[in-house]
Amino acid sequence: MLRKYSSLLIALTFFIGVGCASPGSLASDEITDVAGVVVTDGYDRVANAEVYFSGDDLRTTTSTDGTFTLREVSVGSHEVNISTEGQGSFTKTVEVTNGGTRLEIVLD
Repeated sequence: MLRKYSSLLIALTFFIGVGCASPGSLASDEITDVAGVVVTDGYDRVANAEVYFSGDDLRTTTSTDGTFTLREVSVGSHEVNISTEGQGSFTKTVEVTNGGTRLEIVLD
C-alpha cells in the first residue's frame, strides 16, 4: 500500500514540475536591465536628474555625465518620469526589450 502511494506521489510531483516548467504555464514578467542617458534638446547631458519608471516603481539619479542604470525592469512599454532642477519635469514613453535596453531620453 505504501509503495502504491509513493508511486502516486512521485507521478504527481513529476506532472506538477513539468507543468510549472512549461513556457507560459505561470504568469511571470520578463525582466532586464536598462541603461541610458538623459540629454537636453541641444544634446547637453543632464546630471542629477531623477529617473522614475512608474510601472516597476524604480528610480535612480543620473550621474555627472547624464547616464543612469536600472536593474530588474519589466519588459514592455513604460512611462518614464524625469525630474530635473533646471529643466523641469518630463514624461516619456519608452519600450524596454528583453536582453537589456539602452535609452537616450531627450528633454524637449
